[in-house]
Amino acid sequence: MKRTQLTGYLISFAFLLSACSETASESSVESDAVPADDVSSDISPGDVIEDVGSAEDAAVIDAAGPPDASTDIAADTAADAADVTVTDSVADDAADVSSEPDVAAEIPDWVNPAVPEGPIPPPEGTGTTPEEEDFSWTQVGTTKIGNALPKQNPGWAGYPQVGTAEILDWSDSEKCVCFDIDCATCSAETCSAQTCTYELNANHALTKYHVELRADAYTDHAITFEVNISAAPAITYTSIADVLYRLERIPVEYWYGLKIITEFGHGIQFLHGSYFSGGAAAYGSMSYIDTQTADADTLLHELGHTFEQYTRIGNPPTQEPQSNILNPIWRHAIRVDNNRTSGYGNNNEWEDMAEFSRIYAQCLIEGSLEELEAMSPERFRIWERVLLNGTTIKPWLE
Repeated sequence: MKRTQLTGYLISFAFLLSACSETASESSVESDAVPADDVSSDISPGDVIEDVGSAEDAAVIDAAGPPDASTDIAADTAADAADVTVTDSVADDAADVSSEPDVAAEIPDWVNPAVPEGPIPPPEGTGTTPEEEDFSWTQVGTTKIGNALPKQNPGWAGYPQVGTAEILDWSDSEKCVCFDIDCATCSAETCSAQTCTYELNANHALTKYHVELRADAYTDHAITFEVNISAAPAITYTSIADVLYRLERIPVEYWYGLKIITEFGHGIQFLHGSYFSGGAAAYGSMSYIDTQTADADTLLHELGHTFEQYTRIGNPPTQEPQSNILNPIWRHAIRVDNNRTSGYGNNNEWEDMAEFSRIYAQCLIEGSLEELEAMSPERFRIWERVLLNGTTIKPWLE
């Protein structure tokens, strides 16, 4: 605003001196990201889905032409000129429009956060000695957190984009890796999504991609990890383009889990339903997430298993193991909070923690973390420490 007003003063002053008019123009380029239609059909973590529908491209980037920002200044009237009083020299005015110094971007809390030393303490007044018997829900109230929070669950279509995903054109993997969506280029001599594959077992082959996620709010923060899509048998419930679209909407605090399963395993694997048994929609651990759905609820749940195991099993010397994080520490938290996460969380304490992982992420997205903390203060405290432990994988060093 200051630059625009001053320009007007200078022009009017020049008009008074020479009765001439001038024009000034500027141009800029805007880039609009248009996400693809959401192809998710949200299901509970215990459900099994069939392969339905083909996924569309993750995003189309349109570069709009430069808008016409030219300003034509017509000859001013005497009344217009009378409104302008020039008191300073042109040189002084020019000094006033010098650009302000750049302001350093604020570093978000999730970039290289401080991780407290030592193990996660149990709830006050409880112990750290593991219990020998299975966990009993008879001592826990029947209220389910998941019935109140999140307040809404719109699926991927309602999640804001927080990062930009890109397939990298390099990899240090010994397996064949595709370097673009169509796999026209890869780490082998012959490239295609059908030929650049690796065998998970005798019945399942996957196509591998090396992916980077870069935070939109702080572009210095990025992680790399592996994404694998079933090639044989082929799947239709998702594609690499669709997966990238969804990964861009996972909260940045949870990205560390993708790095963990890549460092200790194959990364995230989108598999055919024939790989699974026993009604499971997905399997999650510190070394893999194997899933037959791209549903938001399921992926956020399985990432909970990843973070829990990273704390429990550890990554010495970076992260010392804490074998009692589930039994008895999380058990004590359930009892002190005196409520449950969901019906699926009622299976045992580790499924309760994975369900809390899902609920926490969804509350983080919609801005209802304070309400979640009020409903479940001990789980909330412990889970935030578990997430912090995950940051010790140090993805920003790449």
